[in-house]
Amino acid sequence: MTPSELKLKKLLGEGAPDPIPLWPGKPPKFMENAPPEVVTDEARIRMISVPTLSLYLPPKEKRTGMAVIVCAGGGYGGSDWRTHVVYAAQVFNPMGVAVIGLKYRTRPPHLVDNAGIQALTLLDAKRAVRLVRHRAAEWSLDPRKIGIVGYSAGANLAMNLAANFDTGNPQASDPVERQSSRPDFAVGLGTWHWRKKESPFIFRKDAPPVLLVHATTDKPLELPQQIKADLKKLGVPVRLAMFEEGGHGVGNLIPTRVKHGFPPAQWPALLLKWLETLSSPTTEATTP
Repeated sequence: MTPSELKLKKLLGEGAPDPIPLWPGKPPKFMENAPPEVVTDEARIRMISVPTLSLYLPPKEKRTGMAVIVCAGGGYGGSDWRTHVVYAAQVFNPMGVAVIGLKYRTRPPHLVDNAGIQALTLLDAKRAVRLVRHRAAEWSLDPRKIGIVGYSAGANLAMNLAANFDTGNPQASDPVERQSSRPDFAVGLGTWHWRKKESPFIFRKDAPPVLLVHATTDKPLELPQQIKADLKKLGVPVRLAMFEEGGHGVGNLIPTRVKHGFPPAQWPALLLKWLETLSSPTTEATTP
């Protein structure tokens, strides 16, 4: 492991998983001679040029087969790993749901514009879904229950994937690339697009179900509202849960919030219950 990965493991303590490379060699659009990755004392990761996965599995006897690939927030300039990945695992694992942290690439070190960082990280998100599906049996997961969850810029990435997945390449020499990159559901927590009101995401009718969690104080509100309206027009299951508290960190599963029943911190249970209703043949395609 790299010095930054060793530091992160030390910060997170016993049980922190070893990172798994997304690609066996250099990832597409690899940045040669990139500066070293940086991990702060708050377990935030910056200067990411090599994307990885970190696997947080529930005990085998509790596993439901479901997994959430978590994309931490940080404005595409970093990854708030402890707050978004580790705390999510502490909530989801007891529910029998695996949490898989996606360490996607950032700028810097990549010197690209907004569209460029979205395109680069979309490669990472697609590969993450494919890799989890490819190894689902090994990890006691159901390849039909692989979702993506994102916070802030990570929510931007989750929505980008929900709009731009593909079915895989059956002729690929790499068996991972033969897998579909379509997530089975997507969650946007404090969904963000550089504070713009307009949604850039063009969804299709076969987009996955989407849960949006947002706070009324997290402006602009038009972005999640438009995402919901666009999906609803297509007949894609979508739900927007709006809370008065939480601000831009509305989805953060900080242990004190979880312990004291902070309303927005109940979104994992809300997600699981909502997904159960969608599996019923009598359920309508969209919900309020």
